Amino acid sequence: MNALAATLDGLQDRILHGDGAIFVRGADAGHRLRIYADAYRLRLVEVLGNDFPATRDALGEEVFAAFVERYLHPHPSTRPSVRHLGSAFADWLESQIDAPRGLHELARFEWLQAAAFDAFDAPTLDVPDVAALAPDAWPQLRLHLHPAARLLDSFRLAIVEGAVTLADVDSPTRWLLWRDADGDVHWRKLEDDEADALHAINRDATFGELCERLATRHGDDAALRAASLLKRWLADGLLAADSIDSH
Repeated sequence: MNALAATLDGLQDRILHGDGAIFVRGADAGHRLRIYADAYRLRLVEVLGNDFPATRDALGEEVFAAFVERYLHPHPSTRPSVRHLGSAFADWLESQIDAPRGLHELARFEWLQAAAFDAFDAPTLDVPDVAALAPDAWPQLRLHLHPAARLLDSFRLAIVEGAVTLADVDSPTRWLLWRDADGDVHWRKLEDDEADALHAINRDATFGELCERLATRHGDDAALRAASLLKRWLADGLLAADSIDSH
């Protein structure tokens, strides 16, 4: 290893972990190094605070910063972009015995929100597309969720004044996240039958199989329920246009 590489490695160790031997000329060398180290650390705390605002608010600024600093030791930034820095944050929070109950679920929800926002764009299925289908095509139709849609199971969260927050409840709820055509991310709780139907779509179930599933809950009203769900999914832009293009 040449001298420059050794110096850069020492600087990195000092900035990331506060350790490592590095020689810097001048009586105030330690002070100058701390400026870099503190600025770097505060920047990463800020980045994760922007990625997890509800989690930050639930903990408070100082406690959140302390959690982030602990997280960064086993999960330092390793990519040129900090967009992926928080990818393991929710799982890490789940392993921390001093983290508030359910906090990891809130963090995971927020990370999935960001994933929905960044997801690959694709045309959505519209009402005229399905209206043009022949009646005999419906039973074998396989709908596909849009790439920006996310299904979440077993989350203990609540909506308070339009924002998602922790909920002190024992029964988890099921959620849907998606990005609309304007780039806004939305969420809502799902009834069990709708959640099961959307999961069935993800497993490549046909529309006929979807109706059969709904019939176990709704009996003779299954077709009406299926039509109601489909109408809402189309309005929300949850279905990909290739549901029809590929058949």
